[in-house]
Amino acid sequence: MGLIEIHSHLLPFVDDGVQSKEQCLSVLGAYKQAGFDRVVVTPHLYNPYVSTRTANIRLMYQWAAEEAAKMGLKLFLGSEIFIGSIHPEHILPFMSRFALVELDYYTKPLFLEHYNYILLKRGYHVILAHVERYQWFSPKDPLAKKIKELGVHFQCNVDGVESGAAAKWINSGMIDVIAGDNHGNTGVPEKLATLLRRYPDISAKMNSLFIDDERIQ
Repeated sequence: MGLIEIHSHLLPFVDDGVQSKEQCLSVLGAYKQAGFDRVVVTPHLYNPYVSTRTANIRLMYQWAAEEAAKMGLKLFLGSEIFIGSIHPEHILPFMSRFALVELDYYTKPLFLEHYNYILLKRGYHVILAHVERYQWFSPKDPLAKKIKELGVHFQCNVDGVESGAAAKWINSGMIDVIAGDNHGNTGVPEKLATLLRRYPDISAKMNSLFIDDERIQ
């Protein structure tokens, strides 16, 4: 089994990620070259700071999935769901059961614990994206322990690891997933592959979490 990327913005003409089909193909090729066999595309949903052309999502995914298959890559469709003071009613999970959620960088959302509980009760595995970016959040925050105990998985970004911003999260043992949050950079796949080799414990967590899901459409 190859490596998996679970956080990327690689659908052209959708959000603030890749801006052309050619760029999409180039980045997908870089993932294949770096040893990945599964990539999840996660366009932004409900993010007040990003314009997402939701009408293009499924059309672009169908095209990209067909092109990825020619390279030997399995592409999955998901989303990065923004949770603010109002909980979104509709989400687009990947592999049928994983909900990738993001929060405001500077302001703690109201009722965060409650919103995560709702998603978990619906049967989703909740993955909190790029935890190192939230200025109001830290591994020592009682809320971090609470939602971790609920069953929420914590993800950090490649750039967060490289800059050191994610170090306190990794050292705390709370990180379950490292991902690229790739918006069109062909260098990210190799960097992510290197980090997954550097942190075999996190890689093992990811293999355990996603091991059976490559069969899910």
